[in-house]
Amino acid sequence: MSRSSVAMSAISRIVPLGLLLCCLDPAFAKSARVKAIVTPSPQDMIEYGLRKGESLFTLAQQSLSRPENYRVVQRINRISDPRRIPVGTVLRIPVDLLRAEPLAARIVAVRGDVAVQQAGQQTTPRVGSELAPGALIETGADGFVTMELPNGSRTSMPTRTRLRITRLHRITLTGSLDYDLAVDGGKVETTASPLGTDRNNRFRIRTPRALAAVRGTRFRVGYGEDTSLAEVLEGTVAASSAAIGTETSLTEGIGAVVSPNGDLGTEHLLAAPDLVQPGRVQTDPMVQLTIVPLSGARGYRLQIAEDAGFTKVLAEQQTDAITFAFANIPNGSLFVRASALAPSGLEGVPQTFAMRRILAGVTASAQVDADTMRFSWGGQGEGRRTYSFQLGPVPDASGKAAAWLINEAGLEGGGVRLRALPAGVYRWRVGLRQEAGGEVVENWLPFEKLTVAAPE
Repeated sequence: MSRSSVAMSAISRIVPLGLLLCCLDPAFAKSARVKAIVTPSPQDMIEYGLRKGESLFTLAQQSLSRPENYRVVQRINRISDPRRIPVGTVLRIPVDLLRAEPLAARIVAVRGDVAVQQAGQQTTPRVGSELAPGALIETGADGFVTMELPNGSRTSMPTRTRLRITRLHRITLTGSLDYDLAVDGGKVETTASPLGTDRNNRFRIRTPRALAAVRGTRFRVGYGEDTSLAEVLEGTVAASSAAIGTETSLTEGIGAVVSPNGDLGTEHLLAAPDLVQPGRVQTDPMVQLTIVPLSGARGYRLQIAEDAGFTKVLAEQQTDAITFAFANIPNGSLFVRASALAPSGLEGVPQTFAMRRILAGVTASAQVDADTMRFSWGGQGEGRRTYSFQLGPVPDASGKAAAWLINEAGLEGGGVRLRALPAGVYRWRVGLRQEAGGEVVENWLPFEKLTVAAPE
């Protein structure tokens, strides 16, 4: 059997499926012609070469979960005498018949509304918690979780996603790793570590209509409204539709959509969008971010995280608008990741920006009491806070303004009182200077208009 036939036969027996994705190592892609085989088969298989002294009977006693299942292996491989098989004969064996050592994934980041059910019980997910085969993980409207598999691969679940660990074990016969995750709704992003040279090592993420078989790559798989999506960010993928038999090759930056009737369409992922003033220090209570409109996009997705790998996501939003507002974002050096959404639903190539967050909120108000104007201010933030206050006539038609009537800095109180302010139209504003940890930030409120009427 050729190398290409061996590699593809191990992943082509998951049916019925709307999409089959096999991520290929570059060296493998160059050395072999790879063709997606979509022949239906009820079970996954591994391939094992018989060694000297081995037979179907020794295999049954040592490696099969039930010894009598050797007959299934005999029938699949069309073996006439189970006692006499040539050394080196490659047997195809259903994974479900083999003994296996269960493994566990580990939660490395969790935030917000996340529910975990395993072994018939609901548990509270924490960093370090283990997730065994059969575990069901769901994220709510503000939930996010990242889990790490035993080989170092990581899968992140954003908000409103439902995922099941259907298989996670090491096969006793070959020592091969066999991971299988099912996405029932939402979207997951996976960074898969290379699975090594063992051709029986497999890591798959499936939806009700699609399968992604991974060998060291970075990609996203989503499912919603009866449509499956796959977006390749790194690596090369061979894709096939089981429903209509078409096949195609997905390279980096290409996405695939499997419709409810099984049609498979591909398109280039949208380019990464830019942010307006990405280097601006975020000082207001609400973190305000704006995307530069991108041609062909119907919406955008933004995430804020503590780390550049987006393992620890703090907040995320998806909207048809270009403006985003996030509450309760902590101080620190953070990261923003932006991507565009195509009309097909495919999410485009992401771009990451560094963001400095220092809460230096400032609020102000003005009130009149008889002939006295009271200007008050305050706000949220840490460290030494001093204020500036400016008041003067509004600019004339040419944009020229007279000198400030009041222009004070370094104020430590919560406001000022002005008596007998002459009738006229004024503009005023308040600024903040905040010092903490050797870092100084300033934040000015926009000008407010103030009209003082002449006494009647």
